[in-house]
Amino acid sequence: MDDVKAVPEKSLSQRERRRKQRENMSAEERAYLRRKSVKDRVWPFFRFVILVGLSFVILYPLIYMISCAFRERGDMSDPTVMWIPRHYTLDIIRETIDAMDYWETLKNTVLLNIGCSLVQVVACAITGYGFARFKFKGKKLLFGIVIMMILVPTQVISLPLYTQFRYFGIKGLFSVNLIDSRLTMYLPAMTANGIRAGLMILIFRQFFKGLPRELEDAAYIDGCGPFMTFVKVMAPNAAPAFLTVFLFSVVWYWNDYYVSNTFFTAPKTVALMLTNLDSQLKIKLFNDPSVQISLREQIVWKEAGCLLSIAPVLLMYVFLQKHFTEGIERSGIVG
Repeated sequence: MDDVKAVPEKSLSQRERRRKQRENMSAEERAYLRRKSVKDRVWPFFRFVILVGLSFVILYPLIYMISCAFRERGDMSDPTVMWIPRHYTLDIIRETIDAMDYWETLKNTVLLNIGCSLVQVVACAITGYGFARFKFKGKKLLFGIVIMMILVPTQVISLPLYTQFRYFGIKGLFSVNLIDSRLTMYLPAMTANGIRAGLMILIFRQFFKGLPRELEDAAYIDGCGPFMTFVKVMAPNAAPAFLTVFLFSVVWYWNDYYVSNTFFTAPKTVALMLTNLDSQLKIKLFNDPSVQISLREQIVWKEAGCLLSIAPVLLMYVFLQKHFTEGIERSGIVG
């Protein structure tokens, strides 16, 4: 008898079975299913709108940058040209590369950027490990200073720093002028006082606090001291944090204008060259610093300069995107 009754149930279509199930439900359950059905249909549409809107906001500057960098400057005065250039050209890119002395500037920026980032990551990692694992007098006060490094803007300490590097040394014994030297960027990085160093120390501190103490105990039993424990045990386990902080540091140093402009009187980085692009164009292209160029026509060179400035960072992100995302997830920056 059971088999006889089961046959009609199996022969019913899925839609009919759902209808029979709803007939056996209470009014509250049917109302819940209706709300869920409406939500399942409406939410994908809103999600699509939100993602498209965010993508447009994020990609609009890049798309406009590319559009302007490969058009003739005359197209900027043509009201019919919006996104697609009427006259494609590579001359604007070539002229911008020449005005920025791009390859030499890029080499100087990489030496300054990568070097300072590597040194600063190591210094901040050691400092963060000390705050996370050791107890010492004045620890809370010093960590409060680290938090102040995050809160206090660079402009507040720029003048004392300039004076310190202009007359670097011991008063009465010797004094050295370090302005226009890479040491003005390397020395703060080596002492964990570089650009955004406070935030990096905080990230490392939080990451090391999350690692189990058993790792250190095992290293101490094997005869390692505190420093060798950090080098051989803790640092390898903190690889995601190292990568994340390094990439952040590279971007911050790459985009820095204020600190570099304080210590360098001549443009030596991509950010400084981009800032002074207007005057460089007048000198390199027109041999006349007083020549007047239409502000609308200047846009093509400035957008080309922006595109050249962000291209190395974009390429780095393309190749390291997977590791960067994993590093953010494991280092506890989000969530």
